[in-house]
Amino acid sequence: MSRAKMRSRLHRASKQSVKANATHEQRDDAGLLSSEDALQRVLPELAQCVAQASSGQGAQSALAHAREIARDHERDVEVRYLLLKLEEMATPGSTALEQWSALLAEAPGHAAILRCYVLRLLKESKCEEARVVVDRHAPETLEEARQGQTRAELLADLRAHDASDDLFRRLIERHDRRDTRVAFAKRLRKRGLLAQAHAMLTPVAQSFPADSKAAQLAATLASDYAFYRRFESESSLADQDFRIVAMKHAILSFRHRALPQSEPHRPKSIALLTGSLGPGGAERQLTRLACHLQKASTMPARTGEADRQVGSVDVIVKQHAMHAVPQKGPRLDFFVGTLRDAGVSITEINALPVVAASEQSIADADLLRMLQCLPSTVHYGVTRLAPFFTERHFDVVSLWQDGTCLFGALAALLAGVPVIHLVFRGLPPNVRRERNRPEYAALFNALAEIPGVYFVCNSRTGAQAYADWLGLPLARFRVLYNGVPELDVRGDESDVQRWDAFAQRTADATETIGGVFRFEPDKRPLSWIRLAASYLKQRPHARFFIVGDGRLLQDAVDLAGELGITDRLLFAGLSSHVGFWYSKMDAKVMLSRFEGLPNVLIEAQMLGVATLSTPAGGAGECFVDGVTGHLLECAEKPDLQAACDRLAVLVDRCRADAATRQHARDRARLLFSVSAMTSTFNELCFPGMDAAASSRPGDACERSLVV
Repeated sequence: MSRAKMRSRLHRASKQSVKANATHEQRDDAGLLSSEDALQRVLPELAQCVAQASSGQGAQSALAHAREIARDHERDVEVRYLLLKLEEMATPGSTALEQWSALLAEAPGHAAILRCYVLRLLKESKCEEARVVVDRHAPETLEEARQGQTRAELLADLRAHDASDDLFRRLIERHDRRDTRVAFAKRLRKRGLLAQAHAMLTPVAQSFPADSKAAQLAATLASDYAFYRRFESESSLADQDFRIVAMKHAILSFRHRALPQSEPHRPKSIALLTGSLGPGGAERQLTRLACHLQKASTMPARTGEADRQVGSVDVIVKQHAMHAVPQKGPRLDFFVGTLRDAGVSITEINALPVVAASEQSIADADLLRMLQCLPSTVHYGVTRLAPFFTERHFDVVSLWQDGTCLFGALAALLAGVPVIHLVFRGLPPNVRRERNRPEYAALFNALAEIPGVYFVCNSRTGAQAYADWLGLPLARFRVLYNGVPELDVRGDESDVQRWDAFAQRTADATETIGGVFRFEPDKRPLSWIRLAASYLKQRPHARFFIVGDGRLLQDAVDLAGELGITDRLLFAGLSSHVGFWYSKMDAKVMLSRFEGLPNVLIEAQMLGVATLSTPAGGAGECFVDGVTGHLLECAEKPDLQAACDRLAVLVDRCRADAATRQHARDRARLLFSVSAMTSTFNELCFPGMDAAASSRPGDACERSLVV
């Protein structure tokens, strides 16, 4: 049952209760209301409790009052329905699935109860079960318009949009009811399909009562459609999410912004943004960079660098604290201690006050209207970050990873930040489809037109992939290679004990091959085990070890047992002294499906260890193919036999030729040192002082793409 139907029923119930009250005096004996009369008085009061329970605190108080009101009527289905809605509002984390199921069993034709049950199933990620419930209780029909509409709405709740849209259109073709058009238009607008929602109501807009909600909806759709048609053609707007259109043109309104003249000798304030401070590669690099920038900010400028002095350094993340709620999944605060020890300020975006766009100093009426209709993630940044950026007057805002660009870029433009970095840490979202969002292409292409916006990748491979995806010249991208510090080859007591025991067990070994990775699907740990087994058939005096942990660890252990290589393979577990383990390797193997710029390959090369890798991400940039390493042909389906053959060649060459190992060390230190990363980042913060940088926004230094 829809909310409108419920209100209508309750309104009728209220009228009936008034009528019943008027005739009450005519009743005999004690003048008591009948049970039915009392129920008709209770229902409107309960509905009012539901309507007023707009907050958790309000819901708790409303629920207590509602239970008192309904004390003598709790067996009635409508009463239980309203009480259960209040219970969910009062305690959102409570499990009410069984209650909704029982209630639906009593009233299988009750549309409102059915929808609440389906929504609860969806909240608990029971999508398949929800679809079964919908098919059972709301089978498809074109004969009964109301029943058909109920199914179409439930399919939309299930995000089965194609099936929902098709059923809505067939119902309208068969019956052409205004309420069906309104319901469909609401669903279309909720998905951002403004043009389609507008077209759905246009034929019947004049027939709605002037003060009705349907008339208000039709007028709003017509106004919004006329507004966005000023910026997009009819055909372009037809299938676009108008929230993405709003984001795009809000960004493009800054395409002619004037950048301030750089002030010599004035230190610049820099903000580095990412999603969290969890134990990821991007977070590690951002933390490392922030610590080195902070250290540089406290030291006198070196000769010739007075115009590139860094002032304050802030790290800004969506969330890093656990607060009172136990955290599920990876830690969000992994690098917090490192940053605080270095004196870097950390700000949580979730803790910032929310300031509506209408309350910010935005004079442009069109821009302000667009800011009311943004995608939720972009809106999140505009309402929290834009006021914060404005207050802090950052000279540089460096946004790390695609998602951060989505919530931070427009906020930085609104605050007038002169230099904005879009820092990409791997391959683009169109390659990693599970991470793709429809906003990204529009976001980045619009930002490409804005002065002061710079595209940055941590590999040439990534830069080329982003350039191809967005249709931008490769010269628009700067490469900011990861910075890897010199590794200490000393291990702690537990590392040494594990290695010594393994070395004694494999005392006949003539070569040692290692891996450092998480036991996760993208790292292909099981393929790594199979490669080790194949290699041992060719060179039985080899030994292998893996440093790391993850979901597939036990699967890898089991596979090693099945293949009979347990005695030649050590699962070393997690270690904070990875340099110790690299020092034991003759060669390192990485078989990842996806990577950004793999730090593990750089670390190995810094210690002169030959590397064999799939061509995932920027892996091929970490070593000299055919000299200090070998790049396999395919990342999706690597040829393990060919990998074994090439690995043997690498091991023999590097064991025999000390110069090759030294070449690996020298090249890695030149390209991937922390000082090299910091120097390149400084150039990005002072683009007007970079002799190689063009005055056009985003133009790149060609030399950064040639190694």
